[in-house]
Amino acid sequence: MPAPINVALPGREYDVRYSDSFADLTDVAREARAADFALIDANVDRFYGRDFRRSLPGVKFLRIAAGETSKSFISLERIANELVRGGATRQSRLFAIGGGVVGDLTGFLAGVFMRGIDFIQLPTTLLAMVDSSVGGKTAVNIKAGKNLVGVFHQPRAVIVMPRLLKTLPARELGCGLAESIKTALIADASLVHLLERQAYDHKTRDIAFLADLSAACIRIKADVVVKDEKEQSVRAFLNFGHTLAHAIEARTGYRSVLHGEAVAVGMRFAALLSRRLGHLSAEAELRIENLLKKYALPNSFADLKTAKKPGLWSNSALIKLMRADKTNQQGTIRFGTLAALGEARLPQPVSEQELLASLKEFQTLA
Repeated sequence: MPAPINVALPGREYDVRYSDSFADLTDVAREARAADFALIDANVDRFYGRDFRRSLPGVKFLRIAAGETSKSFISLERIANELVRGGATRQSRLFAIGGGVVGDLTGFLAGVFMRGIDFIQLPTTLLAMVDSSVGGKTAVNIKAGKNLVGVFHQPRAVIVMPRLLKTLPARELGCGLAESIKTALIADASLVHLLERQAYDHKTRDIAFLADLSAACIRIKADVVVKDEKEQSVRAFLNFGHTLAHAIEARTGYRSVLHGEAVAVGMRFAALLSRRLGHLSAEAELRIENLLKKYALPNSFADLKTAKKPGLWSNSALIKLMRADKTNQQGTIRFGTLAALGEARLPQPVSEQELLASLKEFQTLA
């Protein structure tokens, strides 16, 4: 297992620990000072619920329906009421057992319940193990867009168990690979090269490779978060590909397209935009396209598994949604781009004229 990774935020530092045994969780449960609660993804509960309950004695478990629709104020209020009925206090802790949806929802609830309580991340998807479980970004979705209401609330610990990836559906595994590629593209050319060289087959699960990939990505993210916790500067690098991705998710009602799939298409578009703006070479753009193909990730709207509704990928509709992205400033759409593989540029304003022209070119990709 990879060595622990320290996220050294002043006054709020915590470790990302790797474990191969459910028994390692028991010591965490013994630290309880009040009634503790676990929010567990319903799919994870079917596979590992008994193991988690045995390892976290005394913790009260609440099942969360799988999918982005659970990241809502309706879910937040329902769970908060259950915490109160279950005897939660300011000394209670929450355990987030699931992927990014459960992590975001649990973290936001922990950040606002009784004005803030502790929570621990137990990520069960590759996407959460390489990205969302670390950094303290928490949020719920609203009709106007994704993650528009949330708080920064750091976990007290993150415990990664790569063995859980053995039962992860192939599409969900792909989502984590997409975020891993994003992390490599923005910060580590050597990791890009490793991903290009790695022999990979979706039908097999090289857990050792995935554990090392998780650690490589988390080390990069921890370094970025420590430098810029509240996304005032370099943390914006982590949003590469996400501006269009969030618009894609909103257009499909957060149902038919998974987050990582939307990010893959968003990265391909951001690479095209980077080249059009004169920042990235055509050769580097092609390498990004080939890397996404290697890991069976979508490169275009046509690759997304969704109903072919007329006007679904309307340029005007996508631009309208991108205007509402939380990374924008003064109503101007901003895009993170690349200067080279492994070297990100901070988000910059992009005119709607250029955005429209870039989308028209992108729409021609097969």
